[in-house]
Amino acid sequence: MTKDGNPKPPHLGIRDDNGFFQRDEGAFQRISKKILKLEADHGYRIYLMVEASLIGTTTVELSSQLRQAWIPDGNGLVVVFEADSLSLGIGRNPDGPSNLESTTEFMPTQELAAAIRRATHTADRTLMPAAYIESLMGNLVAGCNDYFERREKPVPAGRTLRIWLLAIGALTLLGLGAIALGWLVRHTDRKSQRVTFRFPPVERPERFGAPCGAKVTARRFGAQGPKQP
Repeated sequence: MTKDGNPKPPHLGIRDDNGFFQRDEGAFQRISKKILKLEADHGYRIYLMVEASLIGTTTVELSSQLRQAWIPDGNGLVVVFEADSLSLGIGRNPDGPSNLESTTEFMPTQELAAAIRRATHTADRTLMPAAYIESLMGNLVAGCNDYFERREKPVPAGRTLRIWLLAIGALTLLGLGAIALGWLVRHTDRKSQRVTFRFPPVERPERFGAPCGAKVTARRFGAQGPKQP
């Protein structure tokens, strides 16, 4: 037991005080091998604790409590399985590791959540309890391994070029869209600001056939003969 009353973390990765795997020691060995290899390869720790029945607590509460006791730096998770009810609790640190030196092994929250979701959804709950928990733990370790392998694998040069081309194309489309939107806004404003002036009707007497009046000028032209020499 630790100073805070919690059991010590199992050195094989699995704590089974009630002999849950007694009838299937092969499953115990296979699960232990996978989670120990994950820690050796990537520094990420997973612990499994199996209880026949919990009293005064739940799998969720116990998994969170053990995660804080066994993995205080937050770089890993603890799975608690209650065999009688097939209840499952997974304790993890949503804030990431407390030690900055462990960030190279740390698994981002969104990646870990996706791995847990795939593991729980793909495990067949109709299996016998030992087979079910082995399937779930295998899928969970595989999901974590997949993330670390993807992170360590260099990005192909062609993929990088495609990403840059897609980014340039997206920026170009955004620029053209902004230009079109600006033209549309200016055109709309110009239409809305157009004013039509109408002259009111004027009552004036008709002069010389002009209904609105007229201005008449006269010019005189004198008759001049040829000049005498």
